[in-house]
Amino acid sequence: MPKVTLPLINKLIVGMKWFESWFDTAYYHALYEHRNDAEAAEFMDRLLGHLGLELGSKVLDVACGKGRHSAHLASRGLKVCGFDLSENSINIARGLNVVGADFLVHDMRQPFPMTEVDAVFNVFTSFGYFDDPAEDAQVLMNMASACKRGGYVVQDYLNAASVLDDLPQEAELSRGGYGFVTRKYRTENHIVKDIEVADGDAVYSFQEQVRIFDCERLLGLHRQAGLDVVDVFGDDRLGAFDAKTSPRIVVISRKS
Repeated sequence: MPKVTLPLINKLIVGMKWFESWFDTAYYHALYEHRNDAEAAEFMDRLLGHLGLELGSKVLDVACGKGRHSAHLASRGLKVCGFDLSENSINIARGLNVVGADFLVHDMRQPFPMTEVDAVFNVFTSFGYFDDPAEDAQVLMNMASACKRGGYVVQDYLNAASVLDDLPQEAELSRGGYGFVTRKYRTENHIVKDIEVADGDAVYSFQEQVRIFDCERLLGLHRQAGLDVVDVFGDDRLGAFDAKTSPRIVVISRKS
């Protein structure tokens, strides 16, 4: 795996958004090193079985991170383009040397680097990062624009209603040789996580935030983008959606 350059930057740098700094650090990868690749692969397989995509179908993985979902999709015979704003994540993804998958540094708010695709995947709550809701809407418009007619948009997002009653939350943990203190809470429009990282004698501060969407509001963004909603599921096993208890909102829409 390629060495990840560690930018020592914190959320207070003027003009830099939280997602421009945090996702591009080694601390981010250390904090989430426990993510389950086997579960991610099983989720992708269920989605592929549900969509019935043919071998050789062209797909996009939006905000692909280190490429774990892209790599699995390529292993199933799809032609994959994964992109992410984090250069470090894309360097790691490229280092996987996956046949059938290309990886690019790209901002999801800008027109996508591939069009006329059979499906766009946006999974693991890789959305809702922005202060301006118009930017979230633009991302959905970009997803729709990248699809050919009949193409699918698959979005997997946190169902905020299932966690709001448990906020605020605080935790201390050690991962990857670093100490982390996290505090998760809600604001009017977002779920926010403040993150302090102890790296030797230095302490750095970062933040994550995702917009609070209920199901109807998220479906409304798909429809606003000109997509027809065809399925909504409540978890990565494609179980029925319950507005209060389902951990996820998995939306499958189609371009008519």
